[in-house]
Amino acid sequence: MPDPIEFNPVDTISAGALGRPGQRRFMIQARCNGALLCILMEKQQISQLAEEANDFLDRVAQDSNELEAEPNLDPVNDALCGQVVETEPLFRASLIGIGYDPHRNLVLLELREFPQTDEDLTDEPLDVDELEGFVARLYATRAQVRAMLRHGVASVGQGRPPCPLCQFPMDPDGHACPRWN
Repeated sequence: MPDPIEFNPVDTISAGALGRPGQRRFMIQARCNGALLCILMEKQQISQLAEEANDFLDRVAQDSNELEAEPNLDPVNDALCGQVVETEPLFRASLIGIGYDPHRNLVLLELREFPQTDEDLTDEPLDVDELEGFVARLYATRAQVRAMLRHGVASVGQGRPPCPLCQFPMDPDGHACPRWN
């Protein structure tokens, strides 16, 4: 297994998409000391991460009895978050974890790659620590994570609109709706 990649802490972190609707690639990108890390994600992973992480950060703020500085920024021009740029991703995230270090007041996002093997097809429980693949640990402030999540949600929302009849995504070039059959 390769050594974990740690950006501790990140300079910037962002979630977003590149490409035209229907052909977009979703990703998380982080910068630290001039290095750029790009990790591919699924659209649903970005949405779920936003929902779960926001709930998690709300609980952290509540448990610490402190108000979190929450700037009211436009998600597209958020100064706390870098923009997603075209670059080659290192891996595709299969597992995403979130944690919090109260001593440093930093959020940890851990993204893991699980290469598919023949053993993946069994019903046996997987030992996460024995699987080979990349692991990235990204430490960021709560404000940076919230800004990243706003970017991600905005990117997900810029996708193809659903067909009013079948709810499948409509392509800009047309849509063969199964309800018209």
